[in-house]
Amino acid sequence: MTAVDSAPAHSLTGLTAVVTGGRQGIGAAIARALLRHGARVFVCGRSCEGVAAAVDALHHEGLTGARGFAGDLSEAGARHELLRDCGRADILVNNAGGFLEPTRTLDTTRAEWEEQLRLNLTLPFLLCRDFLPPMIDNGWGRIVNIGTVAATAPQLGNSAAYVAAKSGLVGFTRQLAAEVAHHGVTANVLNPGTIRTEHLADYLESSGQREEDLAARIPVGRLGRAAEIGDLVPALVSRSAGFLTGAVIDVNGAAVSS
Repeated sequence: MTAVDSAPAHSLTGLTAVVTGGRQGIGAAIARALLRHGARVFVCGRSCEGVAAAVDALHHEGLTGARGFAGDLSEAGARHELLRDCGRADILVNNAGGFLEPTRTLDTTRAEWEEQLRLNLTLPFLLCRDFLPPMIDNGWGRIVNIGTVAATAPQLGNSAAYVAAKSGLVGFTRQLAAEVAHHGVTANVLNPGTIRTEHLADYLESSGQREEDLAARIPVGRLGRAAEIGDLVPALVSRSAGFLTGAVIDVNGAAVSS
């Protein structure tokens, strides 16, 4: 039994988590939920000012376990610096990514295609590869990759490259789960539906769509809230979730059933 396994099953006290794209939206909600369950959380983003503001906001809520890290994690040096700052990451949440402009296949340039794969598939792969060795050495770890409902149900209004990347993320996570299961490391995907976030507001502005029209397609009759995604993550990364791995969990208000 490891030191991790000997702690109370529903507490994340003593564990260190990394949340990419943690400055706002779903990432911020995930960071908040992990902090409330006792984890020390590194909130990651590219903007120094944005990360600092996010950490300050969490501290003002009394969530003093928040730490900030600003940098481009697609660069090896930044990833190694983050790992050094953490000492060890027990929990990795790959949330960074997304798109703004809806594009069809015929309208997608190679540069746009490669950028979407870089942000939404290659970056999670690189982070998993760099953060796995300490998890394996410790005999325990939790990885959660944040996908999208579009990986299950593509539709008009998305980005072709984004859907391809997020679909690849599902396959990668399932493969990873099989590879590391015997080391005590789990890997799962959360596929959110349409969630009201700052990123969605930017998308609506760029696409000309209305929030009301999106909500009308969802059986529960509204958009999701970021906290409804964030509050699921502590259960996925808990000490009692060691048999839950390779799962793809859709959270979309019954818009899609996979």
